[in-house]
Amino acid sequence: MDRRGQSALFDAILFFVIALVASAAVLAYSASSFVREETAAREQALAYAEDVRVALMRTTLDRPWYLDRVGYRVELGRGVTVERFLVDQGVLLADGVAPSNFEAVDRAILEILDALLRPPFAGGIEVTSGPPTDRLWLGAGAGPPSDRFTASWWMRTSSL
Repeated sequence: MDRRGQSALFDAILFFVIALVASAAVLAYSASSFVREETAAREQALAYAEDVRVALMRTTLDRPWYLDRVGYRVELGRGVTVERFLVDQGVLLADGVAPSNFEAVDRAILEILDALLRPPFAGGIEVTSGPPTDRLWLGAGAGPPSDRFTASWWMRTSSL
């Protein structure tokens, strides 16, 4: 191989190394850019879930009611928020009132939730009181999907 051939081979190897380094840099940048975009999108979705939760919990229900243990209708009157109703529902569920006794108002709450959500999001509400077996899911399916954005709220109660 003469001097020009070696020079051409050296230039080709040098060009290959530069192209390889540049490709690695572009891939690394695009991967980190994707992670940043994914993180930002997740943060926005979590903030949206929290905004929807706050709006839902502050919404006032139109004369909510439920059936007590013996089947009598208990009217709660005006000015009851979704939050207050769900807290009372959780306490009553823990006391043994059947979840079916709240179905009418639970459907109304889900209608409010659906009105608050923008597509493509869907929503649901999980009410837990006492042991994990005292769990109520309001929404599509048997429970919350695994790929969800959650805005949690809980209240501790204590008895004196």
